[in-house]
Amino acid sequence: MAKRRKNTQEAPKAETPKEVRLRARDWERNKQILMYVIPAVALALLLVIGGAVNELLIKPGTVLAKVDGQPIITRDFWKRARLQKINLQEQLFQYQLFSQQFGGQDFFASQISQIQATLASPISLGTQVINGMIDEKVIALRAAEMGISVSDEEVDDALREEIAARQGALTVPQATSTAEAATEATATAASFTPTPTATAEPTVAASEGVTDTASADVPTVEAPTPEPPTILDDAIYQEGLTARSDQLKEAGMSLAEYREVLRAQLLREKMQDAIGDEQVSPTEEQVHARHILIRIDPPAADETSSPDSSGELTGTAEIAVPEVATSPTLTDTGELTSTGELTDTLEIAAPEVAANETLTDTGELTHTGELTDTVDISAPDVDASGTLTDTAVLSETLNPAGDDGIMSEAEALALATELRQRILDGEDFAALAAEYSDDTGSGANGGDLGWAGRGAYVPEFDEAAFSLPIGEISEPIKTQFGYHIIQVLERDENRPKDENTLAQEKSQAFQTWLQEQTLATDIERPDNLLSKLPSGLAQ
Repeated sequence: MAKRRKNTQEAPKAETPKEVRLRARDWERNKQILMYVIPAVALALLLVIGGAVNELLIKPGTVLAKVDGQPIITRDFWKRARLQKINLQEQLFQYQLFSQQFGGQDFFASQISQIQATLASPISLGTQVINGMIDEKVIALRAAEMGISVSDEEVDDALREEIAARQGALTVPQATSTAEAATEATATAASFTPTPTATAEPTVAASEGVTDTASADVPTVEAPTPEPPTILDDAIYQEGLTARSDQLKEAGMSLAEYREVLRAQLLREKMQDAIGDEQVSPTEEQVHARHILIRIDPPAADETSSPDSSGELTGTAEIAVPEVATSPTLTDTGELTSTGELTDTLEIAAPEVAANETLTDTGELTHTGELTDTVDISAPDVDASGTLTDTAVLSETLNPAGDDGIMSEAEALALATELRQRILDGEDFAALAAEYSDDTGSGANGGDLGWAGRGAYVPEFDEAAFSLPIGEISEPIKTQFGYHIIQVLERDENRPKDENTLAQEKSQAFQTWLQEQTLATDIERPDNLLSKLPSGLAQ
């Protein structure tokens, strides 16, 4: 039997003095590290917690701006900024969709570019929002003074109309209004009796086997019946309201808060109407005029009277010689002589006249040195002897629809003067406008410009149109576009303004009023808006 081995336990090895010192040193070092690390970690945690508390609880409740003592809270600004971002993204999508539907046309290019730029710049979007909120405060203050307000029922109606538009439907009031407008338009069309117009029916020669007027049966194409509009009912409304509420939650905004946004929009519209009605007259003095425009093609640069540093006249020198009736002769000495009364305009074209040459007031080119270029006499229809053979019908040679379409000021004035005389002699204004006017838009309509108020035209034209007696043919009126022959057909001292024009004038009057009110109001704006923007505002 084997002997059991004794379990022997080794006694612990005694630490040397050196090991004791090392262990004690490590402990002291670790204790010092912990003394710094633990407070640092605690401080970091406090900063994180403090930052979160500030961002989530303290900062949102701070005052971002004040309007006459009334605060704009940062939290509300954040919600409006996020909502504005959502709205801009929707608008961008719609414009891009329209652009694709219209075959890539650039009708919406500027709107798309502007929205993209705003979305790409949080500070631009934030500035837009805070300015809008300040305007709302100013408008609310002035509306209260004027006794203008928005009821809850009006807010309800606005919300229903917005949901209806998002759902592609109409509210009951909208559908009723549309139906009444359609009925009125139908009644107006039924009561309108068109002026009969004589028409020439095609005839076919007897040799072709037809002895009477030929007529063709034109098939009748029935217009498709439009589908009736969708009326917003409770089910469609609740569906659209839920979808809109989900969007509002992304902005951190409740439906009740959004109703106040709608209230501010409606109040702005009411104030715009009130200020517009107060400051803008719905009628104005207007004239119904027509004109013939003869365009002037000026030189590329004003070189006709500016000598260069060497003393040479580098452009074309023109001598206006009023109306030559007899035979002008270019002599060998470079003088233009005339033996009778001057009855038309001649031009001496000298592209390069040296400093030692002089253009005299009598129409002579006095040459005392070398003539550096060819002197040319420009005159419509000059025969071999130098005689002007046709001074009565300049339009045959000065028609703006000629080969090059280029007309000098003298030629334009001559043609305008001739056309005016032809009208005075009995020729039809509309026919001449259609043939000669360089304003192709009105020219195709006999020169008719329709009704317009003061300021609608350039100053020279405006002054002439509002001073001419009805029916009188004006002298040629020069503007930046050329020479005009104007006739006023009608004048009305109190003609109602065009709806679009009236709306634009009211909008401009309101904007001016709002700027004045904003300047007159005590407003405290944020010093550093960039630091006050909500997180996630950038795309």
